[in-house]
Amino acid sequence: MEKTNVFMKIVKFIVPWKGDSAFEIIRKIVFIAAFTTLVITGISFLSVKMEEAADVNENDELRDIFQAALSDVNVNSGNESQSGNSETEENPPEILEQFLPLLEINDEVVGWLSIGKDKFIDYVVLQTDNNDYYLSHNYKKAESRSGSLAVDYRCELTAEKRSANIVIYGHNMASGAYFGLLPRYNNYDINRNKNDISFYKENPTLTFSTLYKSSTYKIFGGMLVKVNSGDDDFQYHRIHDFENKEQFDNFCADILDRSTFINPDVDLKYGDNILTLSTCVLNKAYGDCEKRWVLFAREVREGEDPEVDVSKAYANPSPMFYDEYYAVRGGSWKGRGWKEDIIAGYDMG
Repeated sequence: MEKTNVFMKIVKFIVPWKGDSAFEIIRKIVFIAAFTTLVITGISFLSVKMEEAADVNENDELRDIFQAALSDVNVNSGNESQSGNSETEENPPEILEQFLPLLEINDEVVGWLSIGKDKFIDYVVLQTDNNDYYLSHNYKKAESRSGSLAVDYRCELTAEKRSANIVIYGHNMASGAYFGLLPRYNNYDINRNKNDISFYKENPTLTFSTLYKSSTYKIFGGMLVKVNSGDDDFQYHRIHDFENKEQFDNFCADILDRSTFINPDVDLKYGDNILTLSTCVLNKAYGDCEKRWVLFAREVREGEDPEVDVSKAYANPSPMFYDEYYAVRGGSWKGRGWKEDIIAGYDMG
């Protein structure tokens, strides 16, 4: 009986009851609404965390499959090339064997991206016929808030042709997953010393393996940029091939103008293959507009030393931002902070 009385007292304290004053009724309704919101929010938060944990586990499983297949290839190939043949017009490259198990899971696998000695980015890369699908689906094609790393559908990445600028999109996850750590390259972040480019110096290269070739890339720029909302946009994601040297040179110059760091040791020349990694930035401290943090790298050329001399790197004294950035943060662009010989044969005029 005593337990029943205690229970009824709790119920009457929470639930509107006959004889309650108007103030009591309002108080109880507000309490119930707040408690319900808290429960729903808690369930939603828990659901997100459980989904993220599931994504981590599934990506770890896929990584194990890829690494095991790669190890088998390295053991079996000896000094032979992984493709098993030399690439010629009559004898096109074969799919690298380490990708075969992945293609059995998803035939839209097009590559694998790794960055950093500790591989803080180490994921499969996918591509379909639009740029929306893999924003909300994982490599198993199951719905996922985390999405996947995906190549822009307009890029060509086949045995016959590779676009000169391959653009890869990924979510900027708060957990650090996918492209969540990519903005660490931004030395102009509001929480950092703009002259501190240590993260770039520690991680100046990346590896991108397509189905047909594994390559090292030297990172040469990173920028905070506005897209799809005005004349001061930089449409880096819409340029995938270059009609001539002038177009290539101007594209690279636009990147270097905006890059928060510069490294003269990583030169650029017409014919280089570029890899562009793009992720969202939601922080309104950089302006209330659609923003991206974008990292650029170029493929190591045949016969070139893959090592980067990071001692030559420096913070760009005045990277070019967009109007909303200057409106919020102040300042203005003070001109180019790099020398024209970084781009072979480029004339600043």
